[in-house]
Amino acid sequence: MVNGFKKEMLFYTRGGRFAIVLIVMLALALMSPLMFGMMKFMTGAMSSMEGMTETVTDAMAMFSGFTASEITMYTVEYVASMGAIVTLFLFKGAAGGEQQKRSVIIPQCSGLSALDYALPKFIIYPLSIFIIGIFSVYIGALVSLPIFGGTLDWGMVTVSAVCAGGFLAFFTVLQFCIGICTGRSGLAIVICIIAQTFLPSIMSFFRIDRFNPVALYSIALGAALGSGETSGSFFSALETETSAVSNDVTPLNITVSLATALVISVLLGFVTVFVLHTKEVHNEGDEPVL
Repeated sequence: MVNGFKKEMLFYTRGGRFAIVLIVMLALALMSPLMFGMMKFMTGAMSSMEGMTETVTDAMAMFSGFTASEITMYTVEYVASMGAIVTLFLFKGAAGGEQQKRSVIIPQCSGLSALDYALPKFIIYPLSIFIIGIFSVYIGALVSLPIFGGTLDWGMVTVSAVCAGGFLAFFTVLQFCIGICTGRSGLAIVICIIAQTFLPSIMSFFRIDRFNPVALYSIALGAALGSGETSGSFFSALETETSAVSNDVTPLNITVSLATALVISVLLGFVTVFVLHTKEVHNEGDEPVL
């Protein structure tokens, strides 16, 4: 098992894969506060000039009206949606790429069992993207405060960050399960992108858009937007302010959705190990060959 973790950590860190994931996620987190902040500064400078049109005045009013919580919501949207797609491509090599290149034969011949090979993948990559996702949302919120002012309820920001990280981690697990089981990393990317794009709408149509891993995305957005209303109690904020913003942001929906994502992720890991075990080739005979 230790060799499996060493092998996966070397694959993840060498070649700059981990660094690229971290840089991309931080760039997505800083995109909305810096972009909207720059537009706010530019429209403010232009509005002070004589002869400015009504369009510039309206743009100034729009950008100056943004609050830190609204910008944090955009940050969560970029990190959870665009970040999920980017990480699918960055993890392609580990999620089925080895099966396509048949390089998985090398660790198997070195004595790694199916469990030793798969378990590190289902721990290292989802856990890393979960932590990076949380960190990215916090960075975006921190940068938004001095630019747009106002206050943030950091309890709600934490809920938003955890749910966004959980959303990213769940689809990472799904990608690894499909990619490793089928040996087609490209197919895993296509299925995950389709699921991220259409599942929320389909579930909303059938009124089953709560208490599941996909609901973590809407919970993260609602919690980020509700973070602008500071309350004396974190739990009262969940029950009052955020409920006015989104009915998805409730303690029950948050808890069940995160728990469901964790349970399904564990089951997908076991399914992957089982499929790999059935594909193992045993060349040893009953008697030694002289």
